[in-house]
Amino acid sequence: MNKDTLKRLYGLEITDVQKSTVGAGSDTYFISCQQGRYVVKFPSVSEINNPDFEPALCKFLLSKGIAVSEFLKNINGQYISADENGRKFHVQKFIDGKVYPLNTAPKWLLRESATLLGKIHTALTGYPSLPEGIGQNFFACMTPETALKSYENTLETARQNQDVQVQEDLLYRIELMKRLPAFHFDMDSLTCRNTHGDYFISQLICGEQKINAVIDWTTACVHPVVWEIIRSYVYASPKCREGEMDIPEFLDYVSCYLEYAPLNRVDIQMLPYLFYYQLAVCDYYNQYYQSNAANRGIYLHQAVFSTKLMKWFEKNLELLSEELSARFIK
Repeated sequence: MNKDTLKRLYGLEITDVQKSTVGAGSDTYFISCQQGRYVVKFPSVSEINNPDFEPALCKFLLSKGIAVSEFLKNINGQYISADENGRKFHVQKFIDGKVYPLNTAPKWLLRESATLLGKIHTALTGYPSLPEGIGQNFFACMTPETALKSYENTLETARQNQDVQVQEDLLYRIELMKRLPAFHFDMDSLTCRNTHGDYFISQLICGEQKINAVIDWTTACVHPVVWEIIRSYVYASPKCREGEMDIPEFLDYVSCYLEYAPLNRVDIQMLPYLFYYQLAVCDYYNQYYQSNAANRGIYLHQAVFSTKLMKWFEKNLELLSEELSARFIK
């Protein structure tokens, strides 16, 4: 990060710079200057990242009472800038608070997380449609057949690196792809809305018994809302730390969401199957091996955790579906 670039484009006289060690892919810096504290972020180049959309989206959410990042305009009146190498970046106001590690959410945060997600989905019904996330194209491309090939290739990499645990996980996934049920998801029947795209505990800046803000809207898109509900829960709850869900607690999580946003019958019925399928066909291990990020171990944790979840879902899909239907379908 070039201090002269920030002075030229934003008039910021930087006195201190610290690089974030949280997250992978993007480069994020916390800067201090006479004007205050700010965050400078260089989003990673990816087909799922849309940094150009983020400032306007956050401005809209702020107008709806949702606490999110506030972005600074540069001297040209634009939110997105480029450094001397052409890398896109933006500057936002620093938000004070605490970020809880994965699977350490206290009870109040679990409630607030679900509640806030419902408020976000309701607020974003009034926003123009964002790019497609998990939709028809996802299911056309991410099939058991393509996943199988990916896992077989990644297994060779794991063997070359002598990663024994990764090899075991990939062998399980390879066998699963050969017997994965032929799930069908009717995207026209599922509630698909504008959403954060990566809503989970690491994106929540927390104060005392409250969420101060939701950050990092770079991957905002249109997803089936139930995917974001269950994903945010499993990464937050301490009871899910070893990849096993607590069904009663999750049902309470869904109840908190439903206070602010609706779900239909198909959403409730397909919720566990959709999440299970997405976990099954996504090769997070390849993402880990392909990454050059200093803290790419985050990807490995996500991969190992997702495999543990898959094993739980394989045994408990029907039970979770039955419990959801009994509680929420009248």
